[in-house]
Amino acid sequence: MLFHKRLLLVLVLLSAAYASGNDGISLVLSGGGARGFAHVGVLLALDEENVCIRSVTGTSIGSLVGGLYSCGYSPAYIDSLVRSTDWSWLFSSSPDSRLTMLPLRLSNSHDILRLQVKGFSPLLPTSAISTQRVGSLLSSLTSPVQVETGLQFDSLSVPLRLVAYDLVSYERIVHSSGNLSQCQLSSMAVPAVFPAVRMGNMLLVDGGVGDNLPVDVALETWDYPVLAVDISSGSPDIPEIPTMVQVGSLTYSALSARVNNIYSAQPDFYFRPDLHDAKSYNFTGEAADSLIELAYTQMLQYLREHPEIPRNESRSSSTGSDEYPVRLIEGIEYRGLMSVSEGAVLDWMILSAGDRATAANLRDAAEKLYASGLFDRVDYFLEPSPDSGFVNIVYTVVEREPSSVGIGMTYNNQFGLDGRITYRHMNFLNAGDHLIMNAGGGDRYIYTELRLLDLSSGRRKWFADYSLTGYQMKIEAFEKDGSSTYRVETAGFGDIARGFSSGWSGLNEMGISGMVHRYGSDEFQGFTSIFLSHLTKTMDNPVCPERGVRFETRVAWAPLMTHKHLSLDYDFEGAFPFLRKGTMVLNIWGQLLAGTTWDWQECRLSASRFIPGMPYYSLPSRQRIAGLARFRRKLNGPFFLSVEAGAVCDWESPLEIEDSGWTWGAGLAAGLDTPMGPASVSWGWSSAFHSRWTVSVGSASTYGPGR
Repeated sequence: MLFHKRLLLVLVLLSAAYASGNDGISLVLSGGGARGFAHVGVLLALDEENVCIRSVTGTSIGSLVGGLYSCGYSPAYIDSLVRSTDWSWLFSSSPDSRLTMLPLRLSNSHDILRLQVKGFSPLLPTSAISTQRVGSLLSSLTSPVQVETGLQFDSLSVPLRLVAYDLVSYERIVHSSGNLSQCQLSSMAVPAVFPAVRMGNMLLVDGGVGDNLPVDVALETWDYPVLAVDISSGSPDIPEIPTMVQVGSLTYSALSARVNNIYSAQPDFYFRPDLHDAKSYNFTGEAADSLIELAYTQMLQYLREHPEIPRNESRSSSTGSDEYPVRLIEGIEYRGLMSVSEGAVLDWMILSAGDRATAANLRDAAEKLYASGLFDRVDYFLEPSPDSGFVNIVYTVVEREPSSVGIGMTYNNQFGLDGRITYRHMNFLNAGDHLIMNAGGGDRYIYTELRLLDLSSGRRKWFADYSLTGYQMKIEAFEKDGSSTYRVETAGFGDIARGFSSGWSGLNEMGISGMVHRYGSDEFQGFTSIFLSHLTKTMDNPVCPERGVRFETRVAWAPLMTHKHLSLDYDFEGAFPFLRKGTMVLNIWGQLLAGTTWDWQECRLSASRFIPGMPYYSLPSRQRIAGLARFRRKLNGPFFLSVEAGAVCDWESPLEIEDSGWTWGAGLAAGLDTPMGPASVSWGWSSAFHSRWTVSVGSASTYGPGR
């Protein structure tokens, strides 16, 4: 009798244990692009209603949200992460300029077209949108978790399965272990939009190609009621006369729908929120807020209409803490290096042994390495170090083809059309140095440039800059009395400089400069000088800045030549928002000369330093201070209006400024922003030359030397 009572008690306890282990659901999250923001609202509602999620299966954006939840991040944390993320920046492939040394940033030519080349063959991009930053974000959040739990997805706080599609075997792939962030990226790799992910012999793309709502995976893997959340766009509208792009999109939808039917299964609970025709490509903060709120409200209503969905009132269904133990770094390993030396990588690495491997530190280090321009992709994961509490960081890089060819073009009615071709090698002698060769010209104008930027001491922020430049042009040079003559100017100059960069915003250089010059029918004249220069530049846009400051000074001394002289050049530009949709730009520049100089060394107005209403190459002067104010107002689309006013103060002797003379001008401009730079028509009136019309495309940042 006692035995039967004990057996009955054991059966009751086992039954209770079994019941307590099955008081939750298996959650299936579909793909759907930006519509997947709704998954966050679903998680918030489930958490509020104490619905215990025992497992997660995800496809595409569902793998991103579901993977983070399975790692132990609460719905509230995921909600905060999604809302605070700048998704346009996250999907951008442009390196963060604030992590790039200023000398390297200044060396970039403003090309309207740039292609990477291998040998003499151009290379097409692997995808329309980069997942470099998405992958870095996911790695920083999931890799520390996998250090604690291992590579098996069943060991996560909530067991997980992710779905992708293999283009090699034409089969659906269900991830149950591995590098979680890479599995998430493979599940999200929409063909042609995001890059496919190579895993062994597989080439993986978005799981939605084969199974956008993997209910069958959840049914076959776990013994829980399945709640499927479908945020897909539904059947596309068929236009009467479809375009080529629409036909391609419809074909993709039709084929993927056919494959999806193979794996179709019926869930226990099916929830499809009304997302009001939200677009799958709209990754804006406003869209995220709206979709999260819509799904949250509708999911709460759905749960109230389905009380049979199991709850656990005794505890919250949140999976745990949003913080994991921070480990110290024991070592760093690099995989995928072929032509780039490890020394070149170390110049850009900001983490080292003994540093803390926090999520922010990991993302910053990957972003810094990506900003070097040496790699198309920088992935990383953490490995626990045996017999210690440390971790090793393993970087897997994809080297960028070091060669690229760029095409630039500008137009100005005062000197015609300019064009250029730029060849750049970003890993010269496998040391991470940059070799740049420019050749260009136009109407009565030709130039060539050769430059080597030695960044081999980049980690310590020291750099070396070697350059040779030559040009010849025929210009209409205006004198102070208004007369003009056509002269042929031929010049060649070179610099050897050593400098220190304070980061993305400033640099100091000291070096030796040499120059030969011929002006008109004169003989060649030349000199060498020692120079010291400083530059601060925080402009957000070098072609058309909306905010930032540039301050540049250069002191040159030529003590060994017959024409001994000392020169000081200074240039300040500040841009800041002004009124609604407006930008105010203030520019002050000039030159001071002491000693014996040639006429061609005198300061003249140019395409980059002008006053409205005055022709370029006018107002020669030994001493000058000039200022220009420009108010630019954005209109609808790319259009803008601009008002400019400026003045020039000139005199001959450095210390006799009281003998100065003033010239001033003002003008109006209208135009639009183009890939070549601003295209504008402007009119200006000056006290010396009266009125002038100017038509131009491009800006001072895009002109060749001598302009």
